[in-house]
Amino acid sequence: MTPEDHGTEALSGWGRTMRRVCEVRRPDFDGSLLDAVLGAPRLTVRGAGKSYGDAALPVNGVGAVLDLTAFDRIVSFDEGNGVVVVEGGAVLKDVIDQTLPIGWKLPVVPGTERITIGGAIASDVHGKNHPGAGSFGHHVLWIALLRSDGAIVQLSAIQDADGFWATIGGMGLTGVILRAAIQLQRVDTGWMIRNRRRTRSLDETIAAMRAGGTRQELDPERHVVAWLDAHTHGASLGRGIVDEYYAASTLDLPGAVAPFPETRSPGSRRRRSLPGPGVVTGATIAAASAARWHLSRSANSQLVTMRSALCPLDRADGWPAAFGRSGLVQYQFAVPPNEVGTIHEVLAYLGTHGLTPALATLKNLGLGTAGPLSFPIPGWTLAVDLPARLLRPGIMHPIDKLVAGAGGRVYLAKDAVTDPELFPLMYPRWPAWRRTRHRLDPAGRWTSGLAERLGLLS
Repeated sequence: MTPEDHGTEALSGWGRTMRRVCEVRRPDFDGSLLDAVLGAPRLTVRGAGKSYGDAALPVNGVGAVLDLTAFDRIVSFDEGNGVVVVEGGAVLKDVIDQTLPIGWKLPVVPGTERITIGGAIASDVHGKNHPGAGSFGHHVLWIALLRSDGAIVQLSAIQDADGFWATIGGMGLTGVILRAAIQLQRVDTGWMIRNRRRTRSLDETIAAMRAGGTRQELDPERHVVAWLDAHTHGASLGRGIVDEYYAASTLDLPGAVAPFPETRSPGSRRRRSLPGPGVVTGATIAAASAARWHLSRSANSQLVTMRSALCPLDRADGWPAAFGRSGLVQYQFAVPPNEVGTIHEVLAYLGTHGLTPALATLKNLGLGTAGPLSFPIPGWTLAVDLPARLLRPGIMHPIDKLVAGAGGRVYLAKDAVTDPELFPLMYPRWPAWRRTRHRLDPAGRWTSGLAERLGLLS
């Protein structure tokens, strides 16, 4: 494939809120990749397309999209020490399929296993076990990065630490992640034990999450997440369901259960958006939320497969289609441990402005990485799914101010609406990241809609 072998396509993020007609280049071997990079003045790196907004989309009319999904090989795997070397375009599912049946697992998996290794690093994704395991970047040993001038450099926490940490969480703006070495974690089985608790208020939910967070700090295999009912009012606002998972040993399994189940993830196919506003309305949100809360019961010691516990989004591939032609915005933010009041205020603001979330989830966060643009900070992260058709210009800015004022930040991999003036407050180490990025991008090629919208490169 040469730089001239490309086509024009309409692309969007997973939330389907932003659609761009793009020139797409899909190199399929190292030489054609180098030609594609050197042959375009401006490029946006794209993997599996699972970021919600415009992180993997170009600015309208500016540059081409570099699709890296052909670079999907598992280069090597050392079964003795659990180090896997994998190309940046491989999806997490590929790694899990190969390594879980022989007793190794990725230490950090977000809500889906259908993102690429490069995307996981560039977004520094986190799972439901962050207080104990950290984010994906904590487990990256080294990165082979293709710079915009065609040079390939190896980055690690020892070899060019600034470049390494600028790339982890750097949203694909430092270069192409060709390969990376990941340290996997030993596991006895592919099963988990789930304990579930139903709560009756946000305060009760927070208390349950705090208790789970204490256990998480001691156990990197403990995963905790809360679903919140954001449709209720008064004392019931934020009632929810808190699920806590921990690794099952072979002793926990009934005799007929194999230690590593043959889990087959459902096939991924893009579903057409429903016409008009879709089926996500105030009435359907209220009915679904009430039903979910009332039908759930507190229960302990439920045996579930690891992959179904950690990757619920892979069972809801058509979720964005339900929001109609305008799609959905997921607004995810993090605030420090003592800023629980911000969560109350955000939920109250959404409710009073007709923006009741179709989905709201709360997780604990622990220590972040050294990445200047890495999202996790110690404390809480709340994610809310909102119909994009209801988000008139500026309506989310008061929430941005609440989050920034609390010392928090938004998650760039999900972002579509953040006020660019508040971004420097949310990410105070951004100037240092920008200086390192300029060094790694001497030709000034890498860009994205997100980068231009928030002024990340200026």
